[in-house]
This record gives sequence, C-alpha cells and structure tokens, in this order.
Amino acid sequence: MARLRWGLIGCGDVARKRVAEALQRAKGSELVAACRRDPQALEAFCREFDVPRGYCDAEELLNDEGVDAVYIATPVVYHEPLTVAAAQRGKHVLVEKPMARSTAECDRMIAACEDAGVLLGVAYYRRFYPVVRRIEELLEGGAIGRPLAAAIVTANPFDLRPGEEGYWRVVPELGGGGALMDIGSHRIDLLLHWFGPLEDVKAHVATVAAEYECENCASLTMRLARGVHAQLLCLFGTPGDPDSCAIWGTAGQLECTPLNSGTLRIRTQSGERIERHPPASNYNVPLVEDFVDAVRRGGMPRVTGREGRETNRVIERAYREAGMRWRADRSNR
Repeated sequence: MARLRWGLIGCGDVARKRVAEALQRAKGSELVAACRRDPQALEAFCREFDVPRGYCDAEELLNDEGVDAVYIATPVVYHEPLTVAAAQRGKHVLVEKPMARSTAECDRMIAACEDAGVLLGVAYYRRFYPVVRRIEELLEGGAIGRPLAAAIVTANPFDLRPGEEGYWRVVPELGGGGALMDIGSHRIDLLLHWFGPLEDVKAHVATVAAEYECENCASLTMRLARGVHAQLLCLFGTPGDPDSCAIWGTAGQLECTPLNSGTLRIRTQSGERIERHPPASNYNVPLVEDFVDAVRRGGMPRVTGREGRETNRVIERAYREAGMRWRADRSNR
C-alpha cells in the first residue's frame, strides 16, 4: 500500500507543536492538505510545514480525492460534525482528545464510521508511552500484588483570556468542559486502560480564581473494575504541572512522576529499583504509525472510538454528579 495521505483540519497550537510533524515523520504517512479558516494563518502554516494544498473550508478538504484520512485538531464542538462528514466521504478519522463533548456525540461519530466502513481513532497518545506499557506489564504480571488504588495529579498553567488562541478550552459550548475535559481526559483513558471500566464516580468541580465559566479545578474519586479506587485531580492556572502518577498494590507500589519523563520507580517487598522508559521525541508519531498500520492491515487502532467514548462517559457522569448545570443539555441519560 502507498503512503496514507492525510488532511489536517485545524492548524492551531497542538497541530504546530506535534501533529503536523508527526503526520510527516510517521512511517507510511504523508501530510498532503491542511485546513484553517484564516487564509493568512493557513498560508503561513502550509509554508512552514511544506503542505502542498491548503483549504479555508473543511468541506473542500473532505472533497479532495487525494486525501485518504483526516486528523481533526479543531475545538471539540466540531469533532462530531467533521467526523460524520469525513466518514460519509470514505475518509478514515483520527480525532483529537477529548473525542467529543458528550457520549451522544461519540455515538453518532462511531455509527457514521462503522456505517461507512472507515476507521475511527482517538488521539490519546500517552497510551503509546513505553512507561505506560511497562506499567501494564507489571500490573498484569502481579509485580505489586493485587492493585488497590491509584492517584494522578495533572495541571496546566492556562491563564486564558477572550480572543486568545485556545480560549475555546474554557468555553462550555466549544470545548465541552474545562480542566477535567481537556487534560483530565488523558489520565482517565489511562486509568480505564489499566484497571477496567468505571463502576462509580464521585466528583467535585469548581471554578476558583478564574474569570471563565468552565472549571479549573476538578477532583474525582472513581471505583473501577475489581474495586480498584482511583483519584484524579485536574487543575488549570498553576505555575507548573506535577504530572504525578502512583499505583499501590498489596505487594508494592509504582510511581512515575512526571509521567511524561518515563522514569518509573518500583517498590516491592524485595526492594526498590528505577527504570527509565522515555517517550518518543514527538509524542504523536507512535499514535499516527499505529493508525496507519491499522488501515494497512484492515484492523483496529489501539485507541478506538468506542474506547474514547468510555472516557467521555466517565467525564459526563462526573459533571452530572458534581451538579454542573451547563452540562445538563448534553448528558446522555
């Protein structure tokens, strides 16, 4: 099979930092088109990344017969309509996280792609961290006995103002939520991957020392499969990101702080050791290569739309449990 030809819809911060380069560097991958509504910004982006075709209208990119798959890196509000439109044109879809604003939107995305016979993946790139896979191996091998609990803290120094790029992240109608939806979704995906589906969740969600409507503080306590407890704290507006992750079991402990470093501390009854499993220099390259391989072999990507939906389901239940009224119209009861 020839290279998978990508169209990138959305050329904002995440696309410039990692996505465009990943689509170019990944094995079997080629970035042939990009879409951004601002014509001057689009021209600059295509020039910077040497993208041959630029479109200001997503419909025009989706009608490009030279595009096999699309990477959707827009504000979350557009994930569902763009995914459905891409599927109807026979394009495979890799969509940024969170997958959508609600499980109802996720369901429509999944149905459209399944009906069209195209693949749908979600960009939870931390699944491809070597340290995440190593933790999975240790848990499955019983290295720390039976897992009891996990605790994760994630933060971002966002101090966004109206009109700034990325402000959509704290506008409910555009992003679907705040810190929990934006950075918390990555960690929920990992917890579900390591410990199985959600059984129950308790949540506190609030906007503290911020002028926008979405939450910048969210704390969740989850009960996952086999009774494993997990705590998650998500914050916007901090001076740094602790990016901490700890897991306790009946015979030991795993700690990876910061998670992005890949440094893993393993404590068991036989002692303590440190392993180092750093991520790829561009976090998105393994994600894209996995998706390209899935298209080539006719299989499924490692992070499917149905898995992305499960993360959205946890977030939706947490918002509802915390009484976030602006979420009520999107709750999938």
